[in-house]
Amino acid sequence: MQIKVLEYSNFKASGHAMFGSTPVVEWQRFYPPVESNLCQWALRSILVIDGPNCVLIDTGFSWFDRRILDEYKVEHYKPAHVIIEKSGISPEKVTHVVHTHLHVDHCGGSFTENDAGNLVQSFPNAKYIVSKKQLDAATKPSKFEQESFQPEIIDAFKNCKNIQIIDNECFLFTWLELQLFNGHTEGMIVPLVHQGKDALVFVGDLIPSIAHLNLNSSMDYDVNKLYTLAEREEFLDEAYENGYTLFFQHDILNQCCTLKKEGGKIVSDKVFLLNNTN
Repeated sequence: MQIKVLEYSNFKASGHAMFGSTPVVEWQRFYPPVESNLCQWALRSILVIDGPNCVLIDTGFSWFDRRILDEYKVEHYKPAHVIIEKSGISPEKVTHVVHTHLHVDHCGGSFTENDAGNLVQSFPNAKYIVSKKQLDAATKPSKFEQESFQPEIIDAFKNCKNIQIIDNECFLFTWLELQLFNGHTEGMIVPLVHQGKDALVFVGDLIPSIAHLNLNSSMDYDVNKLYTLAEREEFLDEAYENGYTLFFQHDILNQCCTLKKEGGKIVSDKVFLLNNTN
């Protein structure tokens, strides 16, 4: 098995929004803002290659709505398929794309425009994995969440011939487990890449950064903040007991960490770069 780390376009978002009700002086100790109260965030992914299977997790922003790119101050935007090509993998070689959820920064790169002006899969031979709960939430979003979805992209998912909808937690392969969470948004997928006794967890918006471990903060973007915290606490117990490694999608300061207990709390232990592993 080979795991490639993909760095998409960084963006900026309010520290207040990312750390919710946590006092400013607390979250700024862990994650200092780069301008005003805006913090810089990573948008990274992994590509897992195992035999004939080449699995991508999330595809970042799309180019369709410049307003969104400007709102999040996206830096040096490049679509996911271009970034993957630069990593040495043809978009045609991707067999599966697992979408943790369908918010604008997680799935926009899954589609591109053809010469006829129609949206087509950026990874033409891939099955697009989405949870049923999330597709339902994106199709008929609440007023709270509707700006997190991009209508053109959601329509493309609904019309996608290669979509694979999952109803429950499952193993896509013997080595790829898909767990479901509902606090950040309904039916969010958290993928676990199992390698023997070890597992790398793409924690996504369940745990946006190491600082969220230390502060136990929910985000203003979470649909159900209290449920997010409860889900995170339960997951961290599992992660600690099983020795999981956490891979952070949004933490620009830290890419991976292991866990330990300190004063009865689960906190980060070793912090490191995954790089590209075999």
